[in-house]
Amino acid sequence: MSNVMPNQKDDESCRRTIRSLQMLDECTKAMLGAIDEQALLDKICAILVDTAGYSLAWVGYAEEDADRTVRPVALYGLGEEYVRRAKISWGVNPHGLGPTGTAIRTRQFVITKDILTDPCFVLWQDLAEECGVSSLIAFPLPLNGGPGGALTICSREPDAFDPEEIALLEGLANSLSYGIRALRSRRERIRAEEALRQSCLKLQSTLEGVIKAMATLTELRDPYTAGHQQRVSELASAIAKAMGMSGNEVEGITIAGVVHDLGKVYVPIEILSKPGHLSAVEFDLVKVHSRAGYDILKTIEFPWPIAETVLQHHERVNGSGYPLGLTGKDILMSAKIVAVADVVEAMSCFRPYRPARGVAEALKEITRNRGILYDPDVVDACNSVFARGQYRFPQSVS
Repeated sequence: MSNVMPNQKDDESCRRTIRSLQMLDECTKAMLGAIDEQALLDKICAILVDTAGYSLAWVGYAEEDADRTVRPVALYGLGEEYVRRAKISWGVNPHGLGPTGTAIRTRQFVITKDILTDPCFVLWQDLAEECGVSSLIAFPLPLNGGPGGALTICSREPDAFDPEEIALLEGLANSLSYGIRALRSRRERIRAEEALRQSCLKLQSTLEGVIKAMATLTELRDPYTAGHQQRVSELASAIAKAMGMSGNEVEGITIAGVVHDLGKVYVPIEILSKPGHLSAVEFDLVKVHSRAGYDILKTIEFPWPIAETVLQHHERVNGSGYPLGLTGKDILMSAKIVAVADVVEAMSCFRPYRPARGVAEALKEITRNRGILYDPDVVDACNSVFARGQYRFPQSVS
């Protein structure tokens, strides 16, 4: 067993990842539903502050005047005075050396990790410090062949942007640029909307990557079950396919499996890390995780019932499960599938406090309780999956 224990940094990373997931979802919905450019810019800035937790977000457009001024068109958060008072240019001059002007000029994102140590930020150090800005990152917004503008995001903390955040925010800026172009030109509306759709599909792909990152961070807090959620997801997917479900339904079940234990971020580390049996009180705390996972995911508008599946994956068809004590017909089929995959994986795979019981024993368990605890069709499909060799657990975990 590893002696490395989760720490506050891991917990903060998990919380930041959850905020990023929610921010991406809200921004995607704002862009897909946008009908007015100014309203879209205002909404995106507000989401970056209120949901993602940054201190200030603003959008500036490049003017073609003699000073090559960057004109603020949308801003939100603490430190708005910094944007109003700062003379920012996108030209090759002292006022154009900052991150916003440089991002517009070079069409590359620019980051200032610490305003007090970045020589390109000398002109704005006092003002930024006065307004509570310690670090910032600017992304270009190219618009219709011209200089366009930039999306600038600020933080109270120095060195606040890690590589994963930068990748997510860069994707957001690219999508925002597509969205602005679509709103500006009706003649190019069809082409621009397709570009926006493709960009949103990329964001959806990024979203799925974030979901997997969330699952990984969850497992950092539970060293006994590393890889558990991914294996449950894979087995649940195989069961769903064996039951003849559509590709779309299988995709939803796959994602639900990846995050079914997400709520463990709210279970005390001491309980997750305990190698022996849990007391009744401790087990009650663990049981909170299905409701906690639901609360995290319920505001995200997935095209599948992900949050509800996470909530119900410990329900049993005879009503003996938790947290709601639902019976067969009231339990989602996706939750019934994840439940069986969860039990089979848990019994089959090694844990530091007990040896693996093996797939054969796990299949006996679900078969013995077929129609009692577990849905008969799901049990039959799971047995078929292993009998036909359609899934097997990695040898390293059994």
